[in-house]
Amino acid sequence: MRKGLGRFILLSLVVVLMASLVALGAGGPKYGGTLRVATTTSVPTLDPMVVTHVATREVGMHIFESLVTFDENFAIVPMLAESWDISPDEQVYTFYLRQGVPFHNGKEMKAEDVWASVVRFLEVSPRKGELANLEEVRVIDDYTVEFRLSQPTGPFLAALANPIAQLAIMPREAVEGKPARQAEIIGTGPYKFVEWIPDRHVKVVRFEDYKPVDMPASGFAGHKAAYIDEILFIPVPEPGARVAGLEAGDYDFADFLPAISVPDLMYRPDLVLDSLMPYTWPVIYFNFARHFGDLRLRQAVQAGLDLEEIMIASSDDAGRLDPGMYFQEQVWHSNVGAELYNQKDLEKAKALMQEADYAGEEIIVVTNTDYEYMYKAAIVLEQQLKKMGFNVKLVVLDWPGSLDLRSDLSKWDIFFSSHSTRFDPSANDFYFMPGTTFFAYDNPEMVKYLKQGMDSTSFEDRYRAYEEAQRIFYEDVAMIKLYDLGIWQGWQEYVQGYRPWVMINFNNVWLDK
Repeated sequence: MRKGLGRFILLSLVVVLMASLVALGAGGPKYGGTLRVATTTSVPTLDPMVVTHVATREVGMHIFESLVTFDENFAIVPMLAESWDISPDEQVYTFYLRQGVPFHNGKEMKAEDVWASVVRFLEVSPRKGELANLEEVRVIDDYTVEFRLSQPTGPFLAALANPIAQLAIMPREAVEGKPARQAEIIGTGPYKFVEWIPDRHVKVVRFEDYKPVDMPASGFAGHKAAYIDEILFIPVPEPGARVAGLEAGDYDFADFLPAISVPDLMYRPDLVLDSLMPYTWPVIYFNFARHFGDLRLRQAVQAGLDLEEIMIASSDDAGRLDPGMYFQEQVWHSNVGAELYNQKDLEKAKALMQEADYAGEEIIVVTNTDYEYMYKAAIVLEQQLKKMGFNVKLVVLDWPGSLDLRSDLSKWDIFFSSHSTRFDPSANDFYFMPGTTFFAYDNPEMVKYLKQGMDSTSFEDRYRAYEEAQRIFYEDVAMIKLYDLGIWQGWQEYVQGYRPWVMINFNNVWLDK
């Protein structure tokens, strides 16, 4: 039986009707204008497949589309695929493509483009392990493509839909033979890429020939309209500058506003403020190729950290303590390992360091100024590590610079980052798989449970597998979750149709001025 559209339409219809009422109250959508968006950091690349970073995906979601995507209820629904069949043994997925969908270069999207995009994804993406069971991709005809798996795979559709290191469908000639970060930036989305001036802006413009899906808008799915002539994504790392620019009218939208500024901004009748919680969870990675290859040193850090102090100093009152690798709002949430979370046991930390024969070796901690919460958290963490007895050197760079340094495992020991919404637990697998990790992690027991989660199609079995993975996450101190973080966003009152959800997205948004 063909699967795809029917089961999702009712919930999505409710969402679009509510959005329509808002639109009618504002006078309805209008075309035109430039939207100036103050973001927190520069994009490291616009190649959608090769990095997991928020800055890349937030721009990319306007340019690129995938075969399937997530609606507002986190259900998987069609996007460039019109529908699909699943074989009785759950090992063959046949996708039927929408016809007449143009790329930004004018070429019609066809099955050969899907094939080429998947092939490249398997070569360059940090998430390629999620498709480890994919044996073959076959072009059946211009609008039909078949995926053959070696065994049933629970998160297969979620891997295709995941916006993180997105399996974007791009023209064959734009991706074939192109190394990481060298693909041509051509998609099928409502906006097309025009210009990237590092540290200044990324510019996208309306794609006049965009062909929307004939489904109600919901989450990343359904009807998407490009009402705005052009969008400028402007990196503004300093939070105070984002606030000042929003107040002065230099920016139409500002992301990640400091909570301390929110009360005053709410008094402005020309501004709209809203929160997005949860948004991400700050994390520190250990470099297993250097000093923290010793479990006892990782356990020492885990035991000694006061995560509440770090949260208070860095979250602007927008944080909450929680041990889960997945947010409380998600069906995957678990408290397994909670006894090892936020221990605040300085004596235990010192004893573990002594047991590991730590002799004052320099510990290089890398953070950045583009994400203020990471910078503030690093300042507190530095002091806490010194109290434990670590010899700490704090290195502060911008976000792209910190990523460049991270790629050299001889130059760092602890690295600050964060994990945004993971739509399926398999999206985290690449951190822990020896073939895809970037911090030299290697634990066969972790791989065992991640494979169980990957191979099962039963939610209950997958949940148990990922609970075991979370147990190992804490017992092996694979990394350290700090806390859950929400954010504030603000925009000018003439920006209409925007709804906070997961990440900034200006499809179906217009300027009423």
